[in-house]
Amino acid sequence: MTRLRGLLAVLFLSVSTLAHAQPAQTGTLSGVIKDSTGGVLPGVNVTATSDERGFSRTAVTDANGKYLFPSLPAGSYSVTLTLSGFESMRISANAVVSERTTTVSATLKAGGLSETIEVAGETPLVDMTNTSATTSVRKEEYEKIPLGRSYQTMLGRAPGVVGTGNANSSGALSSNNLFLMDGIDTTDPTTGTFGSNLNYEAIDTVSVSTNGVSAEYGRALGAVVNVVTKSGTNKFSGSAKYIATNDEWAAQNKTKSETTGASLSRVIFEKTNPVYSFTLGGPIMKDKVWFFGAYENAKNTSPQRQTVGPIPEDYQQTTTSSWWNVRLTAQLSRNHQVWVKYFESPTDGFVVDYWGAPGERAALTRQDQTADNWAGQWTGVLRPNWTMEASAGKYASILTVTTFQEGRGGSNAPHFSLADSKYYNGATFDGFTNRPRKQGNIATTYFTTLGGNSHSFKFGIDYQTVESGAEFKYPEGKLYLDTAYNQSTGAFVPQSRRDYETGASVSDGKTTAVYLRDKFEMGKRLFVEAGVRYEKQTGDSDLGTGTVDTSTFSPRLSASFDLSGDGKNLLVGNIGRFYQGIIQSFSDAFGGIPQQTNYKNMVWNGTTYVLQNEVKVGGANFPPNTDLDPLYLDEATIGVQRQFGGTMGAGVRYVHRSWGNLIDDTRTIDAAGNVARKVVNYEGAERSYDGVQFTFERRFSNNWSTQASYTWSKTRGNHFGDTFTSLGDYTNTNCRTTVDTSVGTNGVLPCSEVQDGANKYGAPAYDRPHNFKFSASYLKKVGKVNLVGGVLADAISKTTFSKTRTMNVLLPGTTLNASPTATYIYDELGSERIPGLAWTADLNFEATVTIKNTRQAGLRAEVFNVTDRQEKTAVNSTLYCNSASSATCTANLNTFGKATARGSFQAPRSLRLTAVLRF
Repeated sequence: MTRLRGLLAVLFLSVSTLAHAQPAQTGTLSGVIKDSTGGVLPGVNVTATSDERGFSRTAVTDANGKYLFPSLPAGSYSVTLTLSGFESMRISANAVVSERTTTVSATLKAGGLSETIEVAGETPLVDMTNTSATTSVRKEEYEKIPLGRSYQTMLGRAPGVVGTGNANSSGALSSNNLFLMDGIDTTDPTTGTFGSNLNYEAIDTVSVSTNGVSAEYGRALGAVVNVVTKSGTNKFSGSAKYIATNDEWAAQNKTKSETTGASLSRVIFEKTNPVYSFTLGGPIMKDKVWFFGAYENAKNTSPQRQTVGPIPEDYQQTTTSSWWNVRLTAQLSRNHQVWVKYFESPTDGFVVDYWGAPGERAALTRQDQTADNWAGQWTGVLRPNWTMEASAGKYASILTVTTFQEGRGGSNAPHFSLADSKYYNGATFDGFTNRPRKQGNIATTYFTTLGGNSHSFKFGIDYQTVESGAEFKYPEGKLYLDTAYNQSTGAFVPQSRRDYETGASVSDGKTTAVYLRDKFEMGKRLFVEAGVRYEKQTGDSDLGTGTVDTSTFSPRLSASFDLSGDGKNLLVGNIGRFYQGIIQSFSDAFGGIPQQTNYKNMVWNGTTYVLQNEVKVGGANFPPNTDLDPLYLDEATIGVQRQFGGTMGAGVRYVHRSWGNLIDDTRTIDAAGNVARKVVNYEGAERSYDGVQFTFERRFSNNWSTQASYTWSKTRGNHFGDTFTSLGDYTNTNCRTTVDTSVGTNGVLPCSEVQDGANKYGAPAYDRPHNFKFSASYLKKVGKVNLVGGVLADAISKTTFSKTRTMNVLLPGTTLNASPTATYIYDELGSERIPGLAWTADLNFEATVTIKNTRQAGLRAEVFNVTDRQEKTAVNSTLYCNSASSATCTANLNTFGKATARGSFQAPRSLRLTAVLRF
């Protein structure tokens, strides 16, 4: 125990914080042993042995014939059953999955001790003890299908999820997901989006939970994504890959602009982009200590792009990535395991167009980014019915930006030309972001029997701190507004210059959570999980001003009923409340050191720039509101799950979700044009989701696997922003358009109708009523040759869009335009939709030859969008008019709902080739 306490001390003294529940990478193995008459058998010796790492645990069945192995490290296990006077039995290849219970029950026949019966195990696809809607993609499956080389693409395989990466899950925003890597939160604390990349070859399993999530998880209303990295085994193994793509191997863009008819074909760039990838894992001490490491180096040069100034300039981006990951796992004793891990994922050399169509190369931004993460976890069985787990880690995402190309005359300050509305000479910003997250947790689980029913009580404490550090400044802290700018010479006709306040801004936040849940039986067929989660969140601006101070309770209840009595046909359901954490960008909005916001307005007087006024819109004029209630979600689901045999399952589930306490800012304007803002829980804000999910899966066995889902859903509301939207803005005045005078009365409407009117309610762009996903793979062995074929196909409703018109906000009581603008929607939000389904099919084929023992060498080819469908998936203009009453209206009507850019169509067919060596 002294050794154990020392380990725990290292884990917790290394960090100062904690957050969402960090799940142990362990599962439970249990069962009931009976004799041939159906009577239970107490006293059976049960041994669970890891097929990959050799260690074992033992247990004895109780008076009810039950045995239990809690907190088993995820993996494959063989279960051996022995009892004097009965035949022994060995059940092999039982998959223990993180956070699930694998049931291995058996019937022993009377007989001699010398004979041992071999039985094949099962994969737990239906679990009475865990009713969450969870999709898992394991290495045995994702390695055989054509998939983008990232865990973000695997998120997109889950039913109810729209998109990949920063996806929308069951009506939630793309900033509402929780991203865990080996249980450690790597969600960007500022944006709520994914905060890190990861070496693809280091991924073992990606699990995505979308509905019915346990009280162990908090602060996320979207998907809970847990990426588990590979660990070494008793066998030395590894791989070496050379992966190549080339723009010349892809089909040409065959689409045309829907307004001009001009071809959107691209200049094909003939260059092979290589990726070199290596892995190695194995034992340091057999049955006790193992290692795994992965390294990847990628260099990618994109095709030429072009600026859109008077003199178009070509530019290219070449990025370099060196991603590595190392993990050590140790079985300290039969009942105690620990692992530690570190990874880095730097990518340098991005060229980003933050301006949106800049005039020249010097206005582009160069961006380097990296993320690093260390983590450690201990799990232990203190007694046969008492387990404990503890984890800690630190994650940081760092972004460094500067100018892509030096400006003229030694100056990198950007210039905005009022003549053509384009930027020149300088990047959008010069600075950095640094967003560290420190975390740790401890939890304990106690198994007992009360009133003849089994109970599993779990209690946990989570704590974390986060920071949002940034310096967004214009190069040299200046932005020139010019009457005209000469791209050739850099000469300009001055109008004004803005001299911005600069300096780094660092806000911080803390979260403390306590949760308690009980999983228990109620009779032989009903299983219930009841839990509650308490969270305390605080946040401060960069000047230490309090911005967030909330306390929440999240009750959750789920249940499963065994319809057939064999644990394979379940009626499941859950109800619960979930709270979304307030992301750090909220605290950043009250920064006393504002970024690119406060400035001195210097006006050209014909000779020099002179101070005209100062613009101050920082924290002093925009006070926080610490009385806010955090955004919450109420969810209810009901469904049926069925497992067929050992490796096949299907299900259907109905999901209803409704949001409350949506946060927004309301803005008012006075006669002098001053804008006042207030942050509130806006009563008029709404959002809801209804969906039905059908799922089918066949885990890899007998050489093939399949995953398929179809989701029908409907998302509705008027609030689809993280915090601040246009709802409630400028309702004390009127809005006006001079372009379409048919709107309102001669183009004038109360801003309350523009901003809060009925037309603001409807379907967001990510509302996709029909969402079908399918993937499958098959392995065929022909002598020493292994042939693998895989397919991945998707079909989804296309995006919605709205008829819009930009309107000027008027100074109250006048017909004078103020600075703000508003967006008027003619019909209900999302009333327009691109017709049809967007569908694609990807294929892969791999052929490897067994060289010696398990060593394999071969080639793999993946074809994406194999049918080369280049359908329209987005529109480039939503401006509308009721009639062609002016030249502007005519132009708007001619471009409304049209696709004019290459990116508004599906990408053409492309090819990726891989040479692989496995050993």
